[in-house]
Amino acid sequence: MKKGEKKKQSKMLKRRAQSRVERRFERVVGSISPLIHVRQARNYPIEGCWIRKDWKESGLAVVVLARRQPNGNIVFGNYMVDYYCLGLKNTYCNADVLPGEFRREQLPEMFQGTAALDISPALAHELIYGAIEYAAQFGFKPQRDFRDSQWILDPPDKYPRSGTIEFGKDGKPFFISGPHDNVDKIIRQLTRTAGEGNFDYLAMIGPSPSDDFFDAGEDMDEMDDEDA
Repeated sequence: MKKGEKKKQSKMLKRRAQSRVERRFERVVGSISPLIHVRQARNYPIEGCWIRKDWKESGLAVVVLARRQPNGNIVFGNYMVDYYCLGLKNTYCNADVLPGEFRREQLPEMFQGTAALDISPALAHELIYGAIEYAAQFGFKPQRDFRDSQWILDPPDKYPRSGTIEFGKDGKPFFISGPHDNVDKIIRQLTRTAGEGNFDYLAMIGPSPSDDFFDAGEDMDEMDDEDA
């Protein structure tokens, strides 16, 4: 092989090797970048907060809080809040979503075509954290994905609380079962922690739209260790 051809071949091999490294780097960065933005979300400005229009009627609220990343994309958290009893039943988060896609597709999907209201960050935080704290009295913990979606929220003491949200119903927990709830286990826990006669419950027949959307399954993270 001539000297010139060897030089060309060497350059070509270097370019290929560099290309492989770059592709590998892009795959690695692409897989971790959403989590990076989630963990940094408290440093990003809030884009908006939304809640289901009928949230005061059912004891179950779907809350969405979105922030604007430095690159202009959206990082958001979705929280299904049972403020009558179980606290944060389910949650998830995502990052690097294009603003148009978030507004046109993902936000309507999260509310399943029902009307969503714009709310203040203070109300969103009071409802989510207040429900978590209320449920903790009876041994219920936030669903496990809150370990990530908590970073979309500000810390619990960031906003003053109005005190106008009633947690529980008529002064005591009111458990309304969803299609994936372990009813017997939850009632046993309420009997132990709240006391017999100090809570109400309603066993639902058929799926709740919000519950069905999240599909919590048999995830009993919200139970305390003794009952789990």
